[in-house]
Amino acid sequence: MRARVSRYRPQLIFLAVYTLIFIVLSQLALYLMPAVIALVIAVVMKPLYDFFRRKFNFRSTFAATVITLFLFGIVFAILGFLLFLILRQALSLLESYGYLLEDYISSPQMYDSIREALMSGNLLGFVSDVASALFQMIPLLITFVIITFALTVFFLHHIAEIKTAILDRAGEDRREMLSRVFSTGYLLVRKFIRSYLILYSITFVEAVFIFYLTGVEFPLPFAFITAVADILPILGPGTIFIPFSIIFILQKNYLAGITILVFFLLTSVLRQIMEPKIVSDSVKIHPLIVMAGLYLSIAAMNLWILFYVLLLSLLYKVLTLSGVFGD
Repeated sequence: MRARVSRYRPQLIFLAVYTLIFIVLSQLALYLMPAVIALVIAVVMKPLYDFFRRKFNFRSTFAATVITLFLFGIVFAILGFLLFLILRQALSLLESYGYLLEDYISSPQMYDSIREALMSGNLLGFVSDVASALFQMIPLLITFVIITFALTVFFLHHIAEIKTAILDRAGEDRREMLSRVFSTGYLLVRKFIRSYLILYSITFVEAVFIFYLTGVEFPLPFAFITAVADILPILGPGTIFIPFSIIFILQKNYLAGITILVFFLLTSVLRQIMEPKIVSDSVKIHPLIVMAGLYLSIAAMNLWILFYVLLLSLLYKVLTLSGVFGD
């Protein structure tokens, strides 16, 4: 028994240290999120950064700033366009069902409700809470974007130096092994990101098809929103499909509403089958591990469990392939 425990001692130490670090970092996620996002962007955009420097002979800081501005510009352009479409769709719905709102406003029940809310103080309290939340959120979002932008430029500019400094401090005996860990980790992370991009692309194509089929206005942008919503671990695309289904049913277009609902249920089942296969094939993780992470995350309604399982699998695979744990 002692021999077996001794054999797997590095793995047990890794599991304990990883779990402790993950718990601490998950509690600090709100504060560390700009740095994490910036680091991921820097790692993913590093080839493009090297291309700009090599092709156009840009200075390091200038190339990092240009790439970050370009990426952030695309993101904000897409978000602005999607917000415009959502507001336009909301106004369209308001025009269709405005008579219901007018009937409610002109009814005595509305004035009774407002008077009771004012007398109890609930309405004023609600308005005050909303206003306070907005005043806190807007500066927070602006600061978040600025810090993420600055950290992205910093990481792109210094990521090679950071890697070299870590390798130099590791010493000659661990330098080669740590270099293999970095190379293997970078390769697996790229495959992991690519596998989920494939899944989200499939969701996008499916959403375009069903939106075109049922006559949804602006099918391409709403399909993109659906693909983004696919990141959510509980409902996922259902956050878009279900409201559209309800809207069509309210408009007495029962065929379109039921079609979208049935399509959502079918794609949810297919997704549960496809996701473990695609992810495991891309990063060579056993499908049962991915399925277990999905199940535990959904059962506990906690996205951190999925992150814990997937990151644990990835890191263990990296360390194994790098020779830290052996074959």
